[in-house]
Amino acid sequence: MNGILNVFKPAGITSYGVIRQVKQASGQKKIGHIGTLDPMAEGVLPLFLGKMTKLIPHFNLDDKTYSVQACFGARSTTMDREGEITPVSVPDGCNNTSVIAGLKEFIGECEQIPPMYSAVKVNGKRLYQYARNGETVARKPRKITIHWIENIQCNLPDLSFSVRCSKGTYIRSLVSDLGEKVGTGAYMTALTRTACGHFFTDKNAIKLDEIKNLNKIDLQKCFIDPQCLFTEWHIISAQSPETITHLGQGRSIPVAPDTLCLSDKGEQVSKSLVKDQQNRIIAIGRLEFSQDGHGNFHPSNVLI
Repeated sequence: MNGILNVFKPAGITSYGVIRQVKQASGQKKIGHIGTLDPMAEGVLPLFLGKMTKLIPHFNLDDKTYSVQACFGARSTTMDREGEITPVSVPDGCNNTSVIAGLKEFIGECEQIPPMYSAVKVNGKRLYQYARNGETVARKPRKITIHWIENIQCNLPDLSFSVRCSKGTYIRSLVSDLGEKVGTGAYMTALTRTACGHFFTDKNAIKLDEIKNLNKIDLQKCFIDPQCLFTEWHIISAQSPETITHLGQGRSIPVAPDTLCLSDKGEQVSKSLVKDQQNRIIAIGRLEFSQDGHGNFHPSNVLI
């Protein structure tokens, strides 16, 4: 079974726990996903089944959107509600106005230090492995981008907001850093991922409980058409069996000039996909152009 499934992960289960349940429902042993969610988090978790796992690298850099809830006046060892909570003082200058102003200062490019309870590797070992042993190790800051922060509601000690950020952003760290910025502590109490990229959203996600009650035929009806994810890519039609055979062998194929398209800026589009006569995506890759305008399609991933 090959397909793409947008699952809404419930809180209280790991991302890999979701994958295990979908494996049981689908019978497909090979399943990959985009963007691991912590057990306490819920929300959008795109799954790629079978040969569709080859598409993951093309979407794994997408931005994410979250709905966040936080509490001020305390710190957590894990930066969320599941850690050991320690109350701290709240200075007089820390109020609703200062918290909102401080939060907005994170918008744009900035550096963030990964939390100790994370899967980031240092010296070949996951940070959470150090943390579970009571160890703290030096971590290099990473560049992240906070594109926007909206729907801010602050009534201390509670804060909620929505945020769109780049891959690799730790919302727990964002909340904790905000607490330090306003002179107190803060930790995340709830997290919902509402979007992964622009296509995978909570509006078109299917709940895990619904998947468990579906047979394989009905489950396939929930698959997302992969062409919906490549709306800005050039499409090449492979008509001849010889062309399809060459692609199946990972070989490049020639593309006639009259089949090439131009982007809105007048530039020749290089990201491309190939479809067969049944309108199925059979390969994705890039186009390279010669001076006479002829092109060659070089497959990076073959789905046949």
